[in-house]
Amino acid sequence: MQQTERVQAGEKRKSMRRRAGVLVGVLLLLPVCYVAGVHAAIMHTARQQPAQGAEYMIILGAALWGDKMSPSLQYRMDTGLAYLKQNPHTKVIVSGGQGANEDLPEAVAMQKFLLANGIAAQRILVEDKAKSTAENIRFSQPLMTSNQAVLVTNDFHTLRAKLLAQRAGIKTQILAAPTPDSVKVKLFVREYVALIKSWCFD
Repeated sequence: MQQTERVQAGEKRKSMRRRAGVLVGVLLLLPVCYVAGVHAAIMHTARQQPAQGAEYMIILGAALWGDKMSPSLQYRMDTGLAYLKQNPHTKVIVSGGQGANEDLPEAVAMQKFLLANGIAAQRILVEDKAKSTAENIRFSQPLMTSNQAVLVTNDFHTLRAKLLAQRAGIKTQILAAPTPDSVKVKLFVREYVALIKSWCFD
């Protein structure tokens, strides 16, 4: 009888260890699946191409280095500028406030860049208070007379930006700028976490 009980107890411990191993495996696999799924969704969103002739474009701000545009912001501006030159009736909202290490609001630097590259002042609307992507969207919305816009940001940022715009009631077409190679890994990793935050709280 005792031997039978010992055998049963041993089998029970083995079963519990197998179940624990499965649980640990699942817990380890969940983050991998999340990152893979989100990355695929980001790249799918970034591959979208907007139609020509949009009434509005919103270019989301990014960091300034003093008064100089960071590479991420430069890529956004170059991408937006190309569309604006091809679509002379599109109005553009440049959105971005002033960060702690920035000499001026991001939107002002963005406006200066567009003016220097031949975009007429009457086409440029300036939103210079936003400190987050959610605020970029929310503060830009009152400057529009319609609920549709082409949204310009770096590819890593497209999914979250589109999500927040949809929540605000703006129908967006994405125009993705490249992400600088020097910060690509860091920005994508940060975005996987930021997307959860925006999904839950923004």
